[in-house]
Formats: sequence, C-alpha cells, structure tokens
Amino acid sequence: MLREQSKLLQQGLFLLDLFLIAAGWIISYYLRFDLLTWGSLAPPLWRPLVRYIDYLPVLLGVWGLVFIASGLYRPREVERFYSMVYSVGRAVFWGMAVAFMAMFLYRQFSFSRIHMVLFGVTTSVLMVVSRVLIYRIVHGSRKHAKNLRRVLVVGAGKVGREVAEVLQQYPWMGFQLVGYLDDEVEGDEILGKIACIGEFLDEAEKRGAPIHHVYITLPLRAADRIEALLSELSSRLAHVYLVPDIFRFNLLNHRISDMGGLPIIHLIDESPLDIRRFIKRLIDVVGAAAALFLLSPVLLAVAIGVKLSSRGPVFYRQDRVGMNGQHFKMIKFRSMPVNAEQSSGPVWAKSGENRATPFGAFIRKTSLDELPQFWNVLIGEMSLVGPRPERPFFIDQFKQYVPGYMLRHKMKAGLTGWAQVNGWRGNTSIEKRIEADLFYIQNWSLKLDIKIMLMTVWKVFQDENAY
Repeated sequence: MLREQSKLLQQGLFLLDLFLIAAGWIISYYLRFDLLTWGSLAPPLWRPLVRYIDYLPVLLGVWGLVFIASGLYRPREVERFYSMVYSVGRAVFWGMAVAFMAMFLYRQFSFSRIHMVLFGVTTSVLMVVSRVLIYRIVHGSRKHAKNLRRVLVVGAGKVGREVAEVLQQYPWMGFQLVGYLDDEVEGDEILGKIACIGEFLDEAEKRGAPIHHVYITLPLRAADRIEALLSELSSRLAHVYLVPDIFRFNLLNHRISDMGGLPIIHLIDESPLDIRRFIKRLIDVVGAAAALFLLSPVLLAVAIGVKLSSRGPVFYRQDRVGMNGQHFKMIKFRSMPVNAEQSSGPVWAKSGENRATPFGAFIRKTSLDELPQFWNVLIGEMSLVGPRPERPFFIDQFKQYVPGYMLRHKMKAGLTGWAQVNGWRGNTSIEKRIEADLFYIQNWSLKLDIKIMLMTVWKVFQDENAY
C-alpha cells in the first residue's frame, strides 16, 4: 500500500513539474523580452515565441529524465523543507546543465542566455512554492483528522516496531498508529491479546473509529496463528498485510516480484535490471575508455619498465571469479618473474615478501599494475566499482569459514570498491573485507559509486596495504 501511495504521489508531482517547467519556460520568455528589454539589446530576431515553443518538447523530455534520475521524487525528499529545497535545486541545476548540452545539438536557433537563467530561477521558485502549498493543504487536513487511516499492528516485536517507524515517516499519507496486539510484550501501547483481534475491531467499529489497516508481523514459524488471523479478519472490512520476519536472515537485494500471479520473495539475488544498471554500465564504458586514452603515456611507460626489468611478457593474465561465479582473465602488468608460483602454487600477497622484481614492487605499491584492468571494464568483465575479484583457489578456502562470502559474487567485480577505500585490501581481515563488500551491494547507488571513485584517487594509490 505504501508503495502504491508513494507511486501515486510521485506520478502526480512529476506531471505537475512538467506543467511548471512549461510555465516557467513561457514566463521567462515574457520576463526577458517584454520586461527586461533595453533597446537594441533584444533584437527582433531573438524574439519569435514559436522558436521557444518548438524547443519545449525537447526540454520537457530532458528535464523529466533528469528529475527522475536525480531522485527528486523519493518520498523522503519531500518531507522536510530544507531537504525539499535542496532536492529541487539539485534537480534544476542538472536539468540546466543537460539542457545547455542539448542546445548545442539544436542548431536551428540561438537561445537567450538571460532567458535560460530566468528560466532556472523561475522554475525552481514555482516548484518549491507548489510543493509547500500541497503539503500545507495535506498536513492541514491530517491535523484536523480528515481522511485518517487507523492502523493496528499485530506483533510488537522488532518487525512490528519497524513497521510503526516506517508509517511515521509518511505523515502526509495520514496513517495513525492505534497500537499493537501482542501476547508477550506489555506496555501502554499494547491494546490486548492477539486472540481478541475480532472483538477489538468490532468495538472500534461501534465507536465510530474503525481500523482500516492491520499489519501482521508475526514470525514465519507462527504459520498456524497467521492462518487463524486471516480466517478471523476475512469477515471484517480492514485491509490486511503480512510483513514476514525475514530480516534476521542475511538478505541481498531482497524484493518481491510476480510470476504468473504467484508472489515471489527474492531473498538472495543480484540487483534488479533497471535504468541504474544501464547508467552504471554507461559510466563504466565511458570511464574506462577515457582512462585508457588519457593514461596511455603512463601505460606505455610502465610497459617499457616491465619489459626492461625482467624477461617475459608485459602483461599477466590471472584467472578470477566475477559476477555469478563466472571466470574471466584479469589483466595486470607483470610484477614478478615468469613462473614465480610454479613451485609454491598460489600464494597470498603479504608484507615483506620478495617475489616481485624491483620495478614490480614499485608498480604494486603504487597500484600501477592494476591499470590494464580498465580493459576488463571496457569489455564488460568488470566494473569500475564493485567487490574485487578473487582467485578460485582462495575462494574455495574462504567460503568454508567466512559467512556470506559467496554473496559478494552477486555484483559485478570492480577495479576498486568500498572495502579498498576503507583500507581492507592486501593482507587484512577477510571478514571485514566481506562485510564491506556486502554493505556496498546492499546499499549500492550511483552516488555511492561516484563517492568510491573519488576516494580511490587519494586513498587506494597510496595505501600501506598495497604490496
């Protein structure tokens, strides 16, 4: 229900914003050419309104996509005034930036820069004022107890408390928590035993304060009680929701989907296919191609250094495991003599080892040996950001004693990652590294990727754990 209500709000605000963008575009035109005219500064060739109207569909499409991508319509972005102003300002800034780039492709007409500045300011003011008015009206109606939805939570445990906290984050929806029914917990908010739910709902109906929504938050082991509750509630008018107690498990990208009308709960899965994954791949391709081009002199210098420092090939291709357990050859500049592991087998890199050549030790310390992996990113085997890929030999060891180790393969392997920028690389705690990897996967966003890339610039390349 929260999802449907949030989606309705988002769609309504989106359509309103499109109208305000169009209104701001036209208002700014008249401000620029009717109010702010200074003789010859606004020649007639600049003034045909039809030119601005022709560009409006392009503008609406560009700004609409930018607004959605910026997260402007997330529910929490509209709850607090300062957060709302910041979100609108950020969205308008990026909309202006993309619109200016789009104008370079629209060569049929030269737009007034003063008009564009006025448009950005006018549209921002219209969007902020409209949101303030909407939420004043909504909150005013909620304050006077209009259209309130009374909610009863069955089960006062951890999940039940979390449901109550979530409902409180959406005051504009008018949810009013009446209290809990629970057999074990006591307190002022506990209204009675679970078995009395039918009598409680009937009594509330008689008082003229009916319960509109019932959230069942009992553990999965209480299937018989849940079935009895559903039987009891089937003869009432309240909407009933089940919130399964699955959060005690180690979940990854959990969500609910539909298969032939059958609800499917994803407990452990890769991130869903959406526009964010497309943008992430686009960033990977553009970033890797740019890096290979801009760093080509460095790559050439390192290649020459490797070739002169010892006999053997410049590059070293090593078997690694990536997303969903797929094997690929990760490319590095060779830092050790050829066949260095022929007698010892795979060896975990650690401080004080002397297997690397002098030049190899330098490029490993500075992480220059990792630069060829931009090619792995470019061809889609890796991403710029993600859990670092490991060798199959060590995976077979770690998965035996590190809980959740294999979950890190639910995201494409990365050139850098959250674990690396927080110092968990080299001969450090595997448990902490996995904890950081899982945190990244569970909280992944494009904003987090950008943060990690920026942190990588000054942290990873001078990390004391690189050897």
